[in-house]
Amino acid sequence: MALLTKIRVNSQNAFLVKFLFLLQVLLSSSSSAFRYEKPEYIDLSYVIDDSNIFFPGQRYEYDLMKDVKGFDRTDAGASFWYASYSFCMGEHGGTHVDAPFHFNKLGWKLSEIPLERMADVPAAVIDVERYVFALSHPDEFALEVRHIMEHEAINGPIPRGAVILVRTGWSRFWPDKEKYMGTRLENGNMTLNFPGLSGDAAKWLLSERNIVGVGIDTASIDVGNYQGNNPICHRLFGSNQVYMIENVANIDYLVKKMNAVSHRRCNLHLFVLPIKSNGTGGVSRILAYCKG
Repeated sequence: MALLTKIRVNSQNAFLVKFLFLLQVLLSSSSSAFRYEKPEYIDLSYVIDDSNIFFPGQRYEYDLMKDVKGFDRTDAGASFWYASYSFCMGEHGGTHVDAPFHFNKLGWKLSEIPLERMADVPAAVIDVERYVFALSHPDEFALEVRHIMEHEAINGPIPRGAVILVRTGWSRFWPDKEKYMGTRLENGNMTLNFPGLSGDAAKWLLSERNIVGVGIDTASIDVGNYQGNNPICHRLFGSNQVYMIENVANIDYLVKKMNAVSHRRCNLHLFVLPIKSNGTGGVSRILAYCKG
């Protein structure tokens, strides 16, 4: 009886050894399939500094005050560096988010926008640069529904509940304020001239794709020369609780990276991270990556 028990135990041990060996071979041969690849995050934000461009009408542009410029000190035997700054700036300058409240009295303020509309949201880039600079007056370009339809014919439908980014190529003029914003008049005032979206395109994106946000690489969602009369896109998006991202940076690089992985299609997602304030807008960090 003892002999049978010993044989049975040895058989079980042998089976276990073989099983563990085969499992190790299987895992090592297929480890690449389970390997986690950290995504490359692309920063779509300009650095906040004196070169930032602000929309007209802001009381402040950007002012950095070095309260403590920085110094090395030794205190109680410990050596360390210390610096402390203050800064002041308007809401609508640099890469920033316009809250719905900007053009909707009952709309969300910046701090009230639901996180699920800003964190890891699907996104799409509508690239119209070639159309913009094919015009004799590129600063008068407006994104139309036909441009969106052309994008979808190539890339598939825009996900519902997504953020749309429009690449006009206008960022090539940043930070030259006169070229980026428009023409300076003799009296020093600036006429606003830059590409944007048409009212029809805004209506279509709202009704057909139920977007939660829209961004552009210019100073405003609306075409510059419409601003003084009727900022229709701001009004439409604001009334539908859609936030707007202006002065988006690095879209050129983002498109280049997306094209590099076109064989497996970039499932683009964004993190939209504005300052948490009860205002009409504010400076924001925008991060993009290809998910999955």
